[in-house]
Amino acid sequence: MSATATLRRRPSLAAAALYAVLALLFVAPALVPGRTLASTDLLWSIAPWTADRPDGVRDLGANWEMADSVAQFQPFLAYTRERLPDIPLWNPYIEGGRPFNANMQSAIFSPFSWPAYVLPFWWSLGLIGALKLWVPAFGMFLLARRLGQSVGASLLAGMVAGFGLFHVVWLAWPLSSVWAWLPWVLLATDHVVRGPTRRAFAALALLVALQYFGGHPETSFHVLAAAFLFALLRGPKKIAWFLGSVAAGTALAAVVLIPFLELLAHSSDLANRSGRDPAKTPLRFGLALALPDYWGRPTQLVSQPFIVTRAFYAGALPLMLAVVALLKPTRERVAIAATGAVALAIVLGVQPFFFIANHVPGFSQAHNTRLAIVTLLCIALLAGWGVDTARRSRALILFVALAPVVAGLARSGAYPVGEAVKVAWGFATPKDVDVLPLASILIWIPFAAIAAALLWKRPRWLVPAALVLTFLDLARAGMGQNPAIPVSHAVTPRTGAMDAIGGRRFVAVGDPDSGITPLTANVGMRYGLRDGRGYDYPTDKRYDDLWRRAVTKPDPLGFALPSTMANSNETALRAMGLLAVSRVMSDVPLPLPPVYDGPDARVYANPRAVPRAFVVGAETVTDDQLAAVTAADFDPRKTAVVSQRLNVSGTGDARIVTDEPERVVVRATASDRGLLVLADTWFPGWKATIDGRSAPIVRTDQLLRGVVLPTGTHTVAFNYVPWSWRIGWIVSLLTAVSLAALAWRR
Repeated sequence: MSATATLRRRPSLAAAALYAVLALLFVAPALVPGRTLASTDLLWSIAPWTADRPDGVRDLGANWEMADSVAQFQPFLAYTRERLPDIPLWNPYIEGGRPFNANMQSAIFSPFSWPAYVLPFWWSLGLIGALKLWVPAFGMFLLARRLGQSVGASLLAGMVAGFGLFHVVWLAWPLSSVWAWLPWVLLATDHVVRGPTRRAFAALALLVALQYFGGHPETSFHVLAAAFLFALLRGPKKIAWFLGSVAAGTALAAVVLIPFLELLAHSSDLANRSGRDPAKTPLRFGLALALPDYWGRPTQLVSQPFIVTRAFYAGALPLMLAVVALLKPTRERVAIAATGAVALAIVLGVQPFFFIANHVPGFSQAHNTRLAIVTLLCIALLAGWGVDTARRSRALILFVALAPVVAGLARSGAYPVGEAVKVAWGFATPKDVDVLPLASILIWIPFAAIAAALLWKRPRWLVPAALVLTFLDLARAGMGQNPAIPVSHAVTPRTGAMDAIGGRRFVAVGDPDSGITPLTANVGMRYGLRDGRGYDYPTDKRYDDLWRRAVTKPDPLGFALPSTMANSNETALRAMGLLAVSRVMSDVPLPLPPVYDGPDARVYANPRAVPRAFVVGAETVTDDQLAAVTAADFDPRKTAVVSQRLNVSGTGDARIVTDEPERVVVRATASDRGLLVLADTWFPGWKATIDGRSAPIVRTDQLLRGVVLPTGTHTVAFNYVPWSWRIGWIVSLLTAVSLAALAWRR
């Protein structure tokens, strides 16, 4: 059977195959043996690896803007892979320990994480990228077909949704793991509100759960808000079915949502967000709708950083087709266009939309610049309708083609055209930021000219030409944004400085003028190193309060969590010493006792560090533990700060005999009634036993775990068995069984 016949008889199967081929082609450089879809070569520009940087690794790596993936998402994925089949509930390697599954960004249950669990890790990253492209593309195709678009129009809509730039540049983040399900959620929503059945109800619930599993609650809120508006558009009389299905999907995801809500309740995130200014993207970046490289790309040269804030490009032809679609206005087309326009207005801070959105519950706490994904999907749908719209306005087509050129030239300065042509089409690497605007205009012109010519004449072969042109356009803009690098560049070795840290807890302190901290927070997880810092949300309130007061101040620009940084002054050393931070790595000399001095880094001892486990025989009772533990004369090795009198007086010693993520066993001796202190973070869910008998855990010294010891030698076991996990998986299991029974019944 020919490809054309297959497309006619089984269009969905043909579309799925086409998108699979295109997705694999898009990430093909990362699927070559020995290469990976990562920017982990960034680490070679950071101590302790700078001295051994391999030839061919550029400064700050292939794409320095993907630092979050290097420092957070890859270590989380690798940690989950290492712990399975046990579900990792606790992460002992950052912040003195913190919940792992509950942070949601670990995305343990996301289908996009599964390839990393069963395939070679570095190769799996490329396949995960391809899946994140294929899922939204095919979902949008099915949605467009459901909305009455022709097969060719739906193919174009799916291509824009899957390969549009805003989705592509976020491919390494969990946000894209949530966005990928948005077209499917809208498709299932349409089934539920237009002709509700039990199976449609169960399907929408499953998709709601899958997008929760993607690992970004804020983005899940945006997805469900968009689905709610779509439900109102398509079937307002059946909105109760939609709400019920969303509720069922939320229950199905209880295995991650209930632990997350527990962590959120004990975090400082909501309080910290309440006082910050709402985020917006500068209005000038609206020009990126047509000129995505106007400010450069991080894999080459940029005049303005963070392409993720301005990656609005959906292709020249889709942009024109979206405008053409409105020449035949219908209720759905106008509503979709209005939604996309309002979403972009909120992103760019256009009033009154920006003000209204940031005063609506939910949106007022969210980072709404990410609503650009809604604009991308609206353009995708409109582009499909534009293919099926016979009407055309040549004046309007010319305006869309020429407006970016005029606007771009108005903002750019003079530059030699010949050099700009070389940069635009890859014959030269940009070395001067002044060439970027003109080069981006010279990229737009041929794509826009061909697109305008196609719409001007509308030949019978418009659809295949549109598909080819759009893919080439989006591939030029998006391929390489997620670089494929050699695995040998992605893997950084364990160094002498890291060996000097050993199993002790540490922090890394860098040159304050360089802006780059050695051994970036969370990266130590890759090597089994325990870092007193951490990069993870939501942040435990007691830990965050201590860090902000005594260790480091918040970033005034809001780019970094305070917990990712550390200072080496006396106040900071005392505060970090509470968490048994006994080693300090640095790439500059520090006035501390040296432990190791090598070409990779220096390691110092922190004389203020407590042992990981110790026995205290005196107490200070106060409700303001933070003030007490940050006082200059406080010595945690002699006195414990608690909120209720314990009547301890005995001294003694302690040693850890079992040290696992969710289980720590201590052998301790007390001369009289004493307090065993474990210098790990206190959090609900930790239970203790003394010689096998249950014992309460006392929050000690602001954020540590304490257990009152009787006289003598005892074995104290700490086990992490949170009620939130137990209730969560039970609710998820019961919901799954109920939905399966509902879908099975006719």
